[in-house]
Amino acid sequence: MKNEFIISTTNNIEGCPIKKYIDTICSNIVIGTNIFSDFAASLTDFFGGRSDSYKRKLEIIYNEASKELKQKALNIGANAIIGFKVDFDEISGKDKSMFMVSVLGTACIIEYKDDCSETAISNSIIAQDELDKEIKRRYIISQINHGADLKEQWFEFLLENPQIDIINNLLDRYVAYYKGYDTYKENIHFIEKHLSLLPKGEVIDKVYSKYEANKKEIKALITNCNLFSPTNLLSLCRVDCHLAIDLLLTNTDYYRKEDILAMSEIYDILASLPNTGKIEAVKGGLLGKEQEKFICQNGHKSSPNSEFCENFNCGVNIKGLTKDETWTISKFKQRIDVLNDMMK
Repeated sequence: MKNEFIISTTNNIEGCPIKKYIDTICSNIVIGTNIFSDFAASLTDFFGGRSDSYKRKLEIIYNEASKELKQKALNIGANAIIGFKVDFDEISGKDKSMFMVSVLGTACIIEYKDDCSETAISNSIIAQDELDKEIKRRYIISQINHGADLKEQWFEFLLENPQIDIINNLLDRYVAYYKGYDTYKENIHFIEKHLSLLPKGEVIDKVYSKYEANKKEIKALITNCNLFSPTNLLSLCRVDCHLAIDLLLTNTDYYRKEDILAMSEIYDILASLPNTGKIEAVKGGLLGKEQEKFICQNGHKSSPNSEFCENFNCGVNIKGLTKDETWTISKFKQRIDVLNDMMK
C-alpha cells in the first residue's frame, strides 16, 4: 500500500486520514482535432451516432493531463489527490478547433491504516486485460534487463506504466546512447520522459551515483529532467567542489525548506574554500629585485593585482576557481537569497 497512489473526486478517502494538505495543483493539455477528424465528426453529427475520432482524442488528452497532474503531486511528495475535477473545452476559430482538458485537485499525504502487502488485499477476480497487461509488463522488463534493444512498440506502454525495475538499466543505456546522440536521439528522449514520470525519490540517488564517471551525459539528464538535488550536491561538494559547481544552476520542480538549508550549506563550503594559490615575493632573474607575484595552483606567475591567473590555459583564482565557476556561485547565492525571501 505504501507505493499506491490514490486519485479521488471526493474530499476525503475512507479509512485513510489525511496527514498533510500540500498544495492545489492543476494541469492543462491542448490538442488539435485536425481537419480529418473534424470532417469525420461532422459526418457523424449529420447522420447521427457518436464521433469515434473525437472520442479517441478526448481519451488521449484526458490520460495525458491526468498523468501530468499525478507527476506534479509525486514531485512534491504527495501520495494522493483529492477533490479531483476534470473540465473539457473546445477552442475554435478561423475554421480550426482544438480540445483542451483541465484537471485539478489537492495534493496531499494520506496515512494507510492497514500497512499490508498487496497479497493480503488481493482481489478474488482478475480481469483478462489486467492479466494481459501484467504479462506484457514482465516480458518488456525481462527483455530490457537482459540487454534487448529498445523497441518503439514498448515506448507507449512504458510511458503509460513507468517501471522502477529498469531505472539502472536505462541510466546505463542513456550514457551509451548520449555518446552517439544523433543516432539514438529518439531513445534518449524516451528515457528522459520515462524517468521524469517516476517518483524523483526513486530516481535521483541512482542518477547522481553515476555522475562522477559520466559527467557530460548525466549532467544532460539532470538538466533535461529537472533533477537538481541539494542533498546529493552537498555530498558531492565535500568530495569535489568543481563537480558540484557544474550542477549548481540546474533546476528542480519544487523547493522545500530542507533544500534551501542544504543549498546554504553548499554555499558556505564554496565561500570558505582554502587557498590553492598564493601571493609570494619572487626574484626576477639573477640581478632582479624581488617582486610580489600571484602564483596559482598550477605554478603560473601573474601580477599580484590579477584576480585570475593570466596564463591562457589556466585562468584560476587564488582558490582554484575559474571565472565561470565564480559567476555560477554568485548566481547560486542569488537563488538562495530569493528562495529565503519567498519562504518568509
